[in-house]
Amino acid sequence: MANYSRWDDVKQRRAMVSDELRAAIDQDLDLGQLVYDLRTAAGLSQRELAARMKTTQSVISRLEEGGGAKNRIDTLARLATALGRHLVLSFPEEPSARTADSVQVA
Repeated sequence: MANYSRWDDVKQRRAMVSDELRAAIDQDLDLGQLVYDLRTAAGLSQRELAARMKTTQSVISRLEEGGGAKNRIDTLARLATALGRHLVLSFPEEPSARTADSVQVA
């Protein structure tokens, strides 16, 4: 039995989905990367950020892995607050605009 890493699983699933679902997966991964970048720039561990957000380390891990529909606006607002930032949402007119370009933590 082959032993695949998480990224290998994501790539394999991505190859089997529609363009619309693929775009949603990409948006989730972009958001996860943004969360990781902000957390590490703040010098925080997942556990430290979770404590600031009054949540668990596993929630932070899911956010960074591109947790999909589980990423609710209230969670993102708590993330922004915990990092001393502001959550900014916009809805660009072009449907091809990516979430990472339209959801910002400033």
